[in-house]
Amino acid sequence: MCNSASAREEIPVPVDRDIYKYAKSILNNRTIEDITPDIFSHPLCQRDVVDLLLIQKALQIGKARVSLKFFMIDHEEREEILLQSGLSVISVDTLWYSSTQELSDDVYISSPIIRKGEYFAGVYTASHRVEELGSKIDSDFSKVTVISNKDWAVDWSTIQLLSPKQLFNETDWTIMARLVSNGWVDIMLIPFNNKTPFKYTGKGYSVEAIQGIKVALQDSRHFVVSKKHQHSQAIFNALEMGIKQLRASKFIESSYRNCGFLNVLVDKWREIP
Repeated sequence: MCNSASAREEIPVPVDRDIYKYAKSILNNRTIEDITPDIFSHPLCQRDVVDLLLIQKALQIGKARVSLKFFMIDHEEREEILLQSGLSVISVDTLWYSSTQELSDDVYISSPIIRKGEYFAGVYTASHRVEELGSKIDSDFSKVTVISNKDWAVDWSTIQLLSPKQLFNETDWTIMARLVSNGWVDIMLIPFNNKTPFKYTGKGYSVEAIQGIKVALQDSRHFVVSKKHQHSQAIFNALEMGIKQLRASKFIESSYRNCGFLNVLVDKWREIP
């Protein structure tokens, strides 16, 4: 995965190793130039994968004179720290706007990729507890325990507003899913995917969305470019040009809808709060 052959300079970019693996499978030897929103209907797709491929396409369309050289990081590593230090030039994982404000002195912030008001998360629990816990959730989380990551500021503040019976902090997503799957914690918020029933299954966990409930996360998501690179302004300008064209062609919205992150299947579900 890289930009066009005319790229002159390689820049190091961190990427979660699992997301990189999924993206390679979904690309299936296609070039970034050739991809269409249709490829994101793949069962391995999730929001992070769309981010990773979308930013490369935006940079290519904007004729950025760089190529991205990926290095693998683990899920729990904070990309924000790498951006602030200059070890990372560009985020290939969109950030909530509220999180970018902490970095605003050090980065350029792109136009919104996910616009405020577009995104809803699912309420996930162990597959065998979907009906049980669905009956306990009315307008808040006062009757259930919840797990999240306090570094995910939008998720964390949203959950707090819903007055959970108890809220646990965990930085590793897989551990969260295992705790919920095993019934030690009731629920967690996860993006919807593109296949019903909405479910995530992996080593040691199987979690499923409670039918009919969605949680509004009121913030927008953006890419950022570190100001510490000598050509950061030019890279950012190219990115913005690419985003503008992809937005105009509806490539962005179609990609996230095909992935399930923006999900037409839950349009009529009850929204909390």
